[in-house]
Amino acid sequence: MEAEAKNIELVNLLEKIKRGEIQLPDFQRSWVWSDKQIKSLLESVIRGFPINSIMLLECDADSVKFSFRKIELLESVESKPHHLILDGQQRLTSLFGALYSDEPVKILDGKGKVKNFFYYVDMKKAIAAVQNSETDEDMIISVNDNKKLKAKGKNWDLSTPEKEFAAGMFPLNKIFESRKWFRRYEKFFRDEAAEKLADTFDDTVVVKLSSYKVACIMLEKNIPLAAICKIFEKVNIGGVKLSTSDLLTAIFAKQTDATGKPVELRRDWEEFQAEIAEKNLSVLKEVDFSNFITAVTLLVSYEKFCTDKKNSVSCKSEDILKLDYNDYIKYKDAACEGFIEAAKFLEEESITTTKYLPYNPQLIPMSAIFAELKLIGKSNAASRKKIRQWYWTAVFSEAYREGHLARFAKDIVQVTDWIKTDKTPKIIEDVQLTAWKLLNAKKLQSAVYKGLVSIIFKNGAKDFIAGKNMGSSANYAEGIDMHHIFPKKFCEAQKFSKDKCENIANKTLILAGTNRIIGSNAPSVYLEKIENKTKLSSTEVDEILERHFIDAELCRADKFDAFVVDRAKKILAAVEECTGRKISGRDSSEIRKVFSASLQ
Repeated sequence: MEAEAKNIELVNLLEKIKRGEIQLPDFQRSWVWSDKQIKSLLESVIRGFPINSIMLLECDADSVKFSFRKIELLESVESKPHHLILDGQQRLTSLFGALYSDEPVKILDGKGKVKNFFYYVDMKKAIAAVQNSETDEDMIISVNDNKKLKAKGKNWDLSTPEKEFAAGMFPLNKIFESRKWFRRYEKFFRDEAAEKLADTFDDTVVVKLSSYKVACIMLEKNIPLAAICKIFEKVNIGGVKLSTSDLLTAIFAKQTDATGKPVELRRDWEEFQAEIAEKNLSVLKEVDFSNFITAVTLLVSYEKFCTDKKNSVSCKSEDILKLDYNDYIKYKDAACEGFIEAAKFLEEESITTTKYLPYNPQLIPMSAIFAELKLIGKSNAASRKKIRQWYWTAVFSEAYREGHLARFAKDIVQVTDWIKTDKTPKIIEDVQLTAWKLLNAKKLQSAVYKGLVSIIFKNGAKDFIAGKNMGSSANYAEGIDMHHIFPKKFCEAQKFSKDKCENIANKTLILAGTNRIIGSNAPSVYLEKIENKTKLSSTEVDEILERHFIDAELCRADKFDAFVVDRAKKILAAVEECTGRKISGRDSSEIRKVFSASLQ
């Protein structure tokens, strides 16, 4: 990959943009800079400060692999591009609009409304800034398209050249043809002081701007597409990164569909998003366009592997960029259905919201697996049972903590093979679950913690007072609190072990309002309070507690030590039931230290 750095005059860059010789690759996002950002950029250029380098990719418009477009402030262009902007879109678009366009700069405000601005510089303040390194926040002003502004005690009216002259405000979009403006300016005043101001402004600001150079990194054409992704990501640290799916969108946009229209990959995604919203599949809320394309690529890759085992299953960046449009068309609907089926499966497992979804990336292979099972006619209860075991094993073994792409490929091959031939996947065969690792989970951010919470939901847990199903409450974003079954303050007052008190065996989820009512009371006290408030019998309250794996008798007797041991055993048993694997280390030193007992 050859990269050459050049210093190019800004005026030449802007002229090339106007002619269309410099354009944007279609994967670039929209121009989004604010009025404040544009003013800051203009001040830097006027004072001769560097604005960081621009990166341009040389291209042949007729053979470049992805589509392109003009910058957003241009109505039309005269020619095809010779270079595409990889880095510097916001700066170049802002400078073009403010310095080179006769039209006002169209900016979206914070409320999504379009505002039109022209930019002016106070000549005296600009001279002081350049000559004396002074700065003034009012040096550059923006006025609306009628060129009037009331702000900061000023009442600007710059609607005619004569009013611009009188105010000493130079229109920045005349900077590269300033001679005509200054001739009229000098005729307007016809005095020595005005002429001197004009000459000084010309010698300092106009000359500096006219000769201002921008450092440009020029990349030669024929750079591999995957390399463009990496380059774009590196130069956009802190900004919007280019994903491989964005680049694929631009590649597909050069093609046409059966009706002769340009292929719009994102249109398919937007339609799928609308379907997700219509079906209220909240657990898919964080599935993005990149996840969708990755799932399609994984499915296509697996189908080719099934046809010829010489093909490898993979959904890396280079695989996505090689995705054939016809393969995409063939399998995209199956991938969409796979995601929907995955959401239904998770709902069966009482996971209805992303907050308690252990691993969002696991949705990618899961959707591809469900899609494949439907394609081969294996979408049945027996298959679902195996997927359930695979899912929970992956959660509690933290298989998706890292190395996602390799994991995706392994799981779609081994899980579908398990369903077809009964050969157990290595993720299940090799898994080693330990009691301490499971019960030592402390933060909701961890997959194990979310998995244990979900298992409690799956057991039919309801709020102690409202009687609402906790899984449903989570989906409808009701206020939910992590409740210490033996309240924290009560444990502290009784000098119970902090390790036991803070262990997940002493925690469950209930509605925030119920948690406030319970307060710091002992279980024997708050359970009686619940019965009085709800008019439920002791038996009915006990049934609610049992759904949380809580032994009601031990709670009513305030037997904390025995309760924690009992609940820990029940939670571990529930994990064993979901994963189909025995949990080791129930009698380990760590377990005995915290629980003062074995969990055998």
